[in-house]
Amino acid sequence: MRSKTHFPAEANGWTRAGDTRVFGRDTVFDYMNGAGELYLAYDFQRVHVQDYVRDGGPRIVAEAYEMASSQDAFGVFSNDPEGEDVGVGQGNAYAVGLLCMWKGAWFFRILAESDTLEAKAAVVAIARTLAEPIADGPKPQFLGRLPSSHLETVSVRYFHTHVTLNSLYYLADGNILGLSPRTEAALATYRPSGGKLVLLLVRHPSARDAQSAYREFSRVYLKDKPPPDGPRRIETIEGGQQVGVLIKDTFLALVFEATSRDACQRLLDDVAKHL
Repeated sequence: MRSKTHFPAEANGWTRAGDTRVFGRDTVFDYMNGAGELYLAYDFQRVHVQDYVRDGGPRIVAEAYEMASSQDAFGVFSNDPEGEDVGVGQGNAYAVGLLCMWKGAWFFRILAESDTLEAKAAVVAIARTLAEPIADGPKPQFLGRLPSSHLETVSVRYFHTHVTLNSLYYLADGNILGLSPRTEAALATYRPSGGKLVLLLVRHPSARDAQSAYREFSRVYLKDKPPPDGPRRIETIEGGQQVGVLIKDTFLALVFEATSRDACQRLLDDVAKHL
């Protein structure tokens, strides 16, 4: 995708204002300060930024993020996928003037500074033009390891690093799970019979890495409670919640917020069938 070619010159009365700006890995913080960490955690390559203006209408800023793969483009989108589906890209969410969308190895963020019906129509038109020439790309195959029963689909988050995990679900200040660009991880909510459980599934580069993460999680999060024999454990933590752990080869599965041992055990059983 070449930004000057694919950013439309006009959309529903909004026209391009100024040149397209491009920021790479070394300059992304010049554009967005600390928010660049999110994109760098997904192997971000560069972002193309184009402003749109219309007399009497709010400014629209269109951002096209070029990622290294469609899996990582989906991963960025998965950080905040909730909103109205306006029928563009492989996945999209529109809320309060902001449209987030992914297609192929691209993630798009298009923001109208004021949420009006006319601005929304222009935002969607820009998104449709940007998405049209891009071929669909695959989602992470890793997500197929998540059990589908009772899964709240919109809750699924895909990521690699400790920085992203802490922004989604805080476990500890330190990187106790050994997350890195070489790991794959998914966070998902399950709601069986009105309850709620949170599953964190991690695939490490090696079984040794998974075992190391298991030991560090036990030391820090479970306060050095001695592990039982076997590949799984369920422990009661402060507040009476149950925490489940399952380790198999390169996979480490953690269940949080279970209010009963049985619910925790059932989800661990279901996870084990998919590993």
